[in-house]
Amino acid sequence: MLLLIFFLSTTIFKAREALSVHLPGATTGEHFRREEAIRVWVGPRGEVAFNDASVPMELVGTVLAEKLAANPSLSIALYADARVPYATVARVLDEVERAHAPRVTLTTESRGSR
Repeated sequence: MLLLIFFLSTTIFKAREALSVHLPGATTGEHFRREEAIRVWVGPRGEVAFNDASVPMELVGTVLAEKLAANPSLSIALYADARVPYATVARVLDEVERAHAPRVTLTTESRGSR
């Protein structure tokens, strides 16, 4: 019983991601703190989610503006699937711009240096 309590109290549960996204790779970049960012996921079929909740494309700018009004120090971390057409990513970026987001990060997978 003590082992069960120990493992339950020390286990870290990872939240389920809203979309399965395969990020494009990069050999250089900077790290950011996930706690200080709104994670915007763009799935392979153009679906959009914030952190763990799906958001219709036409509401992306409005929802982002509300979140940034509540906490202006947040940055936007965009996770776009490598298979998403650039036009879809550009549309999301237009919505981010419409929300007047001060900081936007385009995230990638690390592929090591060449």
